[in-house]
Amino acid sequence: MPVRLNNKYLASLLPLLLAVLSGCGGNSSARRLKPDVYPNYAALSAANVEGRDYSREVYDRKSPVTIFAIHGGDIEPVTSRLARAVAGSDFNLYLFNGWLGADSGKLHVTATHFDDPAAIAISTPALLAVSIHAQVDRGEWVCVGGSNAEAGREVAAGLVSAGFEADAPCGRLPGTNAKNIVNRPEKGGVQLEITLKLLERLGSSPADKRKFADSVRNSIFSVLKNLKSGQVPGTGQ
Repeated sequence: MPVRLNNKYLASLLPLLLAVLSGCGGNSSARRLKPDVYPNYAALSAANVEGRDYSREVYDRKSPVTIFAIHGGDIEPVTSRLARAVAGSDFNLYLFNGWLGADSGKLHVTATHFDDPAAIAISTPALLAVSIHAQVDRGEWVCVGGSNAEAGREVAAGLVSAGFEADAPCGRLPGTNAKNIVNRPEKGGVQLEITLKLLERLGSSPADKRKFADSVRNSIFSVLKNLKSGQVPGTGQ
């Protein structure tokens, strides 16, 4: 049965993550030294046992916003916990968690190829999505990408106001490909690439995790307000 990662276990996984992650080739969550083992979700699910090797959580709350962590569990530690905090009890939430310990990297399917029908089902009907990933740059900061640049700037500004370092648009990890699961909603999405050091901090400090999640949530509510008022983020209207 999956267990919550403790700080000691997270620290032991950091060298592994550093070895397998190095950015995103432009539009996925993280560039890898080796290609993905599986080209899509169907291939992954055919070769692994759900409930043992991996798990999924899908909460369709009929919200206009969907939050994703498609590399959760032991793949990119802390991302699922952070996505859950951002989603709260009102936003839609999709989590894919790998539970193979040090071998969980083989369950990584890049965001442009991640096509679990359950994920698509709560992405395409939404107005906006937010995805949470790990990235390996030094320091404690967030590279904010995704196809909705205006929403991304809103989220980045909110994080900076909350005391976090954020950069938008995300030059190295833009995440703008239309096939990226986060960009399937009507108004696209916002991709948060968080450094391992910041993820470690958020995983060990409930106060910092809450501050981060609240900042993202408040920014998304602001974006939704603009949408309702006719000021459509990403269109300049």
